[in-house]
Amino acid sequence: MDTCPSLSACLNLLGTVVPAEDNGEGSNSEKLAALLARFGEPAKQELLKRAVGPHAGWRNVAGAVLSDWPSWSTVDVPKLREALQTQPGSWVARPLGRIGTIEAIEALVEDLPKSDSGNQTDFALAQLGDKAVPYLLPLFDNEKTARLATGVLASMKPLPTSFVPSWVRLATDPHEPTKRRIAALRAIASIGYKTETQSTDLKYLIRDPDLSIRNQAVSTLKALRDPTVAVDVARSCHPKAERFDSLALDSLLCLRDVATFGDAARGGGEQLLQFLHSESNTERAYGITVLGVIGYSQAIPEIQAELDSGDWRIVYAAIRSLGWLGATGAAPSIEKIASKHWLPEVRQEAAVVAAALRSTRSLERPTKDQLLSTNTENRYDPFGQILEFVREGKRCTTNQWEWNGHRFAFSKEAFQRSSTLRFRDGSLVGTDHGEWGGELAWLPGDGQPTVLMRDNIRTLMYAKEGALAISGLGHLGIRYGYAVKVSKTDGAWTLSETARFPAEPDQSTRLGEDLFAVRSSGRVFVFTSKGGIQGEASCP
Repeated sequence: MDTCPSLSACLNLLGTVVPAEDNGEGSNSEKLAALLARFGEPAKQELLKRAVGPHAGWRNVAGAVLSDWPSWSTVDVPKLREALQTQPGSWVARPLGRIGTIEAIEALVEDLPKSDSGNQTDFALAQLGDKAVPYLLPLFDNEKTARLATGVLASMKPLPTSFVPSWVRLATDPHEPTKRRIAALRAIASIGYKTETQSTDLKYLIRDPDLSIRNQAVSTLKALRDPTVAVDVARSCHPKAERFDSLALDSLLCLRDVATFGDAARGGGEQLLQFLHSESNTERAYGITVLGVIGYSQAIPEIQAELDSGDWRIVYAAIRSLGWLGATGAAPSIEKIASKHWLPEVRQEAAVVAAALRSTRSLERPTKDQLLSTNTENRYDPFGQILEFVREGKRCTTNQWEWNGHRFAFSKEAFQRSSTLRFRDGSLVGTDHGEWGGELAWLPGDGQPTVLMRDNIRTLMYAKEGALAISGLGHLGIRYGYAVKVSKTDGAWTLSETARFPAEPDQSTRLGEDLFAVRSSGRVFVFTSKGGIQGEASCP
């Protein structure tokens, strides 16, 4: 390409590596644009022709090269528009964004609903910033296109907050058509809580005669984290997770929203106390956390009682919340945890909180900015810290471990997707299909199989009065693990969680009649079916 003598020779050479299909690849486009630009306008026109041609691979490559073409003018808009219509969301959106005329912006806005979000059209419109905003407003008329326009506005840097006052006037004007008022409310919501000081008049719309205006006003006020709706948001959250649900996603999303209202949500604290009585330990940890974040001090006695939980997540959440609430009376109990808890990270948090309480000061609660951070590694997210509480252990090259005089090693057998324990009247069968889930089932010798729990079963081991099921998952950002005692009483199986690990278990072994060890995140924890985790083994 550096030495090809003519445009046709260069395109023929490039054609030898153009794939048959559009693979979305755009690497080297800047280099190719610089090399072909030496042939001037004819090269650009030839690429525009190929960008609308019948060859899918060439359409993509030509568009990618054009996205880095050095010069454009308004006369190119019709052909670029045609190329974008041929391939919605494709590379040619970028030059339209660089041209930035009314016609170019209209072509981009026209294309936005035709393709999935997260493409070149989104990018080009977001880069245009304030210039594109007036042309995006009509897309907020429709719920589907509003989601796409929301993504664009939310990606603009800086956010187009200068438009908010005019949108507030539009939304609150009873003489404007309902669709335009709703569009304005959705546009305000797309920018989020940064506009709350400019949007105080919107709270009156929750009493608007038009039901659709009232409903959208409530949604917008929620997006703005307006105190007017904080208690309603808190009261909309209800525990619903099953006992062994380690994510409790519905409650996580709802309580995260409540937390972002901070003190304004405190009036809903009594309603949120129900999470402390959930059969799901995950929801209980979330509930303890949100009560601390919103400063609901009436919950201190119930939260303090959770310090005795056998689930480290609940203990950790309770320690933090008591610190945020300034519960000085809890300091002695937290100090005991700082010296005796089996998990070092919990001991460390307890020591910090106990010291703060002894000095009669509350720990600083997470701020709204911190809670709403879009940083994927948001270290201020108190819920994420419960979900991803993992410190990797040092590698034990000998695979030899020691705990209270017990020396042991883990089997090097390959992991099996299913495990079975046989009893006189049937079999317990556990399956593990990773992110696709698994289950524990009872297959009686005579009768129908029964699913006892739905989660990955890493392994099954015999235990007193029944069995021990080791469960967990490590996939992307999800990491959890726990042990369940499976006992038979009066002919029926009962399940109870006996140990919660910091992350997914990858190996397990029996040390005694009722003593087991599990390796989790490179660390080894010893536990019993009745007494929970006893401590962490060392690698001598």
